[in-house]
Amino acid sequence: MEYGGLYFVMGTIEVVDGLIKTVPLADRSIVVTRAEAQATELVEALEDLGAEVLRLPTIRTVPPLDTESLERAVRSASGYDWVVFTSANGVEFFSRTADEIELGAVRALEGSRVCCVGPATAQVLEGVGVNVDLSPDVHYAEALLESLSSEGPLPGRRFLIPTAAKTQPILPEGLRALGATVDIVVAYQTILVKGADPALLERIRSGVDLITFTSPSTVQGFHALLGGKHPGRAAVIGPVTAVMARDLGYPVTVEACPFTVPGLVDSIVEYFQGGSA
Repeated sequence: MEYGGLYFVMGTIEVVDGLIKTVPLADRSIVVTRAEAQATELVEALEDLGAEVLRLPTIRTVPPLDTESLERAVRSASGYDWVVFTSANGVEFFSRTADEIELGAVRALEGSRVCCVGPATAQVLEGVGVNVDLSPDVHYAEALLESLSSEGPLPGRRFLIPTAAKTQPILPEGLRALGATVDIVVAYQTILVKGADPALLERIRSGVDLITFTSPSTVQGFHALLGGKHPGRAAVIGPVTAVMARDLGYPVTVEACPFTVPGLVDSIVEYFQGGSA
């Protein structure tokens, strides 16, 4: 407890510079498993609400093994009817490649319509100057397929999907079934982190309130690092991640609504405030 315009914490009330705010996650220990480069938004939001955040990056995103195929796809992207980005990572590696070949994302996508999944992906696109033509309110492949279908007949339409090395086939298979031509290019690959600070792992093994998972690969990476031990309940973004967590034995008690980082944080707060823990 501290006075003089600084702060004091009492229960779930905190006073900072004379302003009162609630800290509903005080005394809660929450693991963040996102890749280090992407974890800041989630970590800061949880810490701001009083949580003890344990950072355990379980995955890293790196360039694809075949960079030449990605370069060719970037150069030819303007010839497609639609370029579909299913993650912020896909945008970042596409844009980086466009810059490296001195084309730039805006010129590379000129003449094509751009579709993306989720506000985070749209934000990254807009950050590199690319206008988003379509982004469904519900952030999963089936909703994206429905939204694209509503934009007009798909037979004969050409789609380019820059994506991860291993990804769900629902969207490309659905588009092809409706008559579209779909080219998939690997824009990046996700690899599991092989080791972590032993003291941190021991702290997590001793038990935590929640483990946050933002993709199936974060679940797999955490499971490998912990040797299959389940030290807490899971909070997840998206149904595919929830399925992976349950398949590996994690009790999923929080599912983000909507499927975004702010949605995940709100759902975590609602869970603890609801007396479920």
